[in-house]
Amino acid sequence: MPSKKPELLVPLNGWKTLHNSSTVLDSADAFYFGLQTNFSMRARADNFPIKDLLKLIEMVHDRGKKCYLTTNILIYNTEMVELYQTIQLAHESGVDAIICHDLAAILIAKEVGIPFHVSTQANISNLLSAKFYQELGADRLILARELDLNDIKEIASKLDIPIETFVHGAMCTAVSGRCYLSAELMDFNPDFSANRGKCVQPCRRNYTLEFTGEENEKIDFEPYSGMFFNAKDLCMIGHISELIEAGISSFKVEGRMRDPEYIETTAKCYREAIDSYFNGTYSQKRVDEWLSRLSKVFNRGFHLGFYFSKPGSDDIERTIRGNQAKLRKIQIGKVTNYYPAASAVEVQLFQNHLEIGDTIIFENKNGFYHKQQVKSLQIEGESITNTKKMSTTQPIIVGIKVSKKIPNTAVIYKFIKKTTSKMKKKID
Repeated sequence: MPSKKPELLVPLNGWKTLHNSSTVLDSADAFYFGLQTNFSMRARADNFPIKDLLKLIEMVHDRGKKCYLTTNILIYNTEMVELYQTIQLAHESGVDAIICHDLAAILIAKEVGIPFHVSTQANISNLLSAKFYQELGADRLILARELDLNDIKEIASKLDIPIETFVHGAMCTAVSGRCYLSAELMDFNPDFSANRGKCVQPCRRNYTLEFTGEENEKIDFEPYSGMFFNAKDLCMIGHISELIEAGISSFKVEGRMRDPEYIETTAKCYREAIDSYFNGTYSQKRVDEWLSRLSKVFNRGFHLGFYFSKPGSDDIERTIRGNQAKLRKIQIGKVTNYYPAASAVEVQLFQNHLEIGDTIIFENKNGFYHKQQVKSLQIEGESITNTKKMSTTQPIIVGIKVSKKIPNTAVIYKFIKKTTSKMKKKID
């Protein structure tokens, strides 16, 4: 058995990911994130303001964890000054490493003196390429997603630096995410380039396959419509032992555009899975439990990526577009007042219903996020155990005890079970 646990690396989608900070910060060993600059591969995520960088680093370091800044897009000549300033600021602020694949970012990182990890966008898929980046000074290599476990093990065993691979989350149908389809369909507008962090995900859409050639009795062809490129999500929770024994140093969870519930759940499940391998409690029963929890947050169905074989037809989701989570988050109301003396909020509820024991979430557009259980409900000063079903035409005002200050701009959500009919969007 390996003596050292692999690092668990999870994404941060802005401050809302850390408002319930104890769970996420306790579960993961390291975090990767983007700034509100031009250099994040998830330009549409809730990236952190530059002015908050030092605050973020201090919060993470105070918990003994590490943080890595993403600068992994293609860089243009006009951006060199800003790129240098961003990497210099990262170094001065204490960022543990930057993630990059453009050689310009690598050269600047070397000049500034900050460690750098070579992104999966570099498509490192063989030992010779891996050794090239090692000799260039890389502190870590994030291998191409297209490698199987035997290739990964071979490369890891012959390097002097750690390797990182993705273990959970969305899969791009293009080679390690180096996709030109989004930009091509948008007349090569850089505002829609996947390699600039602005993919519009055309691979998730429906297409119709038609034969336009001359009729030929030897060709057996039937027109078909569907999502030909819609890859299911990677999920390796059931193969933790193989990943650890292959020599992978860092397990990476994809999801910088996912909500806090997804990040919290995946972080907790993979933390428990890694720990259970080392304490001898890893079992199929526990795997089934983790899979059940993971299925309740954002997913497109699960598969094993390239680890054991090349993905086939079963690894493409052809009929259901988008989220297949078994729970659906719905807005049920909004906060109208907060009473600090009573540690309570007044909320206007206009959908579904509430009862003691429900899990609710408060959010606003400024990044506030707070999740808790309902422990008390009041209507006009009288305690109740549940409310009637509400509607927009007949909203009700309810008082709820809360465990932290809630801004008046917050809205309130709850999770409900998603029905099969609502989950499936069949193609005619």
